[in-house]
Amino acid sequence: MIKEKYTEKTSQIALNIENSKVESVRRKDITKTAIRVYSENKMGVAGGLGKVDEEELAEKAIKALDFDIHYPVEPTSDLEMNIVYHADFSDSDEFVNEIEELLLEISKEQPDFIFSNKATLTTTENSLNNNLGLNLFHRGTSINVGLIFKRKGSGNIFDGFVGYNGLKYDRKEFLNLTNEICEAFKNNIEEFKPGRYPVVFLQSDSIYLMKLYRDLHGLIFATGGSLLSGKIGQKLFSENFTLYQTRNHADGFYGPFFDLEGVVTPEFRYPLIENGILRSPYTNKKTAKLFNLPHTGAAGGEYDSVPDVAAYPMSLKESDKTLEELLDGRKGIFVLVASGGDFTPDGKFATPVQLPFLFDGKKFIGKLPELNISSNLFDMFGKDFIGVGKNNLTPLGPSRAVIMEMDVSKI
Repeated sequence: MIKEKYTEKTSQIALNIENSKVESVRRKDITKTAIRVYSENKMGVAGGLGKVDEEELAEKAIKALDFDIHYPVEPTSDLEMNIVYHADFSDSDEFVNEIEELLLEISKEQPDFIFSNKATLTTTENSLNNNLGLNLFHRGTSINVGLIFKRKGSGNIFDGFVGYNGLKYDRKEFLNLTNEICEAFKNNIEEFKPGRYPVVFLQSDSIYLMKLYRDLHGLIFATGGSLLSGKIGQKLFSENFTLYQTRNHADGFYGPFFDLEGVVTPEFRYPLIENGILRSPYTNKKTAKLFNLPHTGAAGGEYDSVPDVAAYPMSLKESDKTLEELLDGRKGIFVLVASGGDFTPDGKFATPVQLPFLFDGKKFIGKLPELNISSNLFDMFGKDFIGVGKNNLTPLGPSRAVIMEMDVSKI
């Protein structure tokens, strides 16, 4: 009988920030272990938290075969990989002290604003091995500083945010980023004419990609529920538009480099759309086999569940131009806060933008009034797609931005 063990450990220190001060510190260490067994195209799974008796888990997993969970695929075999990376902080006390110092300096430099929310230092460790020679191990530590800000006297719950997720830390760079956004926020630009504008999104902002997250799900795609169903091999978007499913930490993903079935893709990415041509929806082994689709290594789920199709982060291939070069002398509208938008089933997209900035490709110039932006899936990634800048907005972490032409009007 084939036996497989999956372990997931998370160690995190989280700083709760209120009124520009560290209000509380929370620490957590969680270990989850699952044993899977494979027999006659069936899978049995059992899992537990903390310290577990693996023999007892294995017995439970064997008993779970009685549930007849059909799993007609081969487990991954004969693959050994070990990847470890670190953030700039290795000591949690050092992290707490630094964030306290950072907040003191932010308060001095931006006395008109109150900052709150969280800063975390998280280490995730994942391993997957079986008796077919599979032995995968990932351990990585990442920093997330996410501050929401409110201008003193504002009637809003919050006015904007500043932050990043990455491996590096530099107080001066974070202060630069915070000061630039806060100073632009104070520079109100009231006059705005509706029309066509280059609209800039942070690549990590999923609002402009949510239709692709849904319609590239392997099961939805294969059963005809996707706008893209049946269009593999067709050129649907711009030559410059390439979309990856990614587990590469250079794209800002800090989880394991393998999926829940132990699949590792080249450079930890898989091109779902390449130079505008639809290559595949995202799939796990079972979905790919059942519907005769390419297998992209997108198995996920709870640690003790049968692997299912899961949406991993998506990233876009960057161009060979900076954001400033892509804008080519024009001013763009940078979407910092947008909520409440959606796509229609036929691909039309619209969203209100609660916090738009006028942006020249290098700097935030000023705060625009609340806007509506609209387009449709095939235009925004097709004829209206301008590109992804090769430069990050901040050297602290992956922070590339994507630009596309859209209709913009004042709310």
